[in-house]
Amino acid sequence: MTLPQIISMISTILLTSVAFIIGIQLIYILKEIKYSLTKVNQTIDTVSDTVEKISQPAIGFFAILEGFKESGKIIDAISGLLGKDKPKPPVDIDAYDNSI
Repeated sequence: MTLPQIISMISTILLTSVAFIIGIQLIYILKEIKYSLTKVNQTIDTVSDTVEKISQPAIGFFAILEGFKESGKIIDAISGLLGKDKPKPPVDIDAYDNSI
């Protein structure tokens, strides 16, 4: 073998070895990323479940408030039909000051 062939073979062996070592390190990094993403996914699932459990009573509370609001409208409509509401005068007579 000539000198250029020996140098070419040595450089090919070195580059192959470096690529092999980098590949193994890349596999370890990808395993670590997979583990980290699994932990993050579990944390997000836990937070999602907690928020859902907290929001259910809040939804019920807001439904009760909406029911009170609608019942007030119904009472106003019924009292309007029965004639219980009195028409208001166009001018506030009590606020008028005639001491001039």
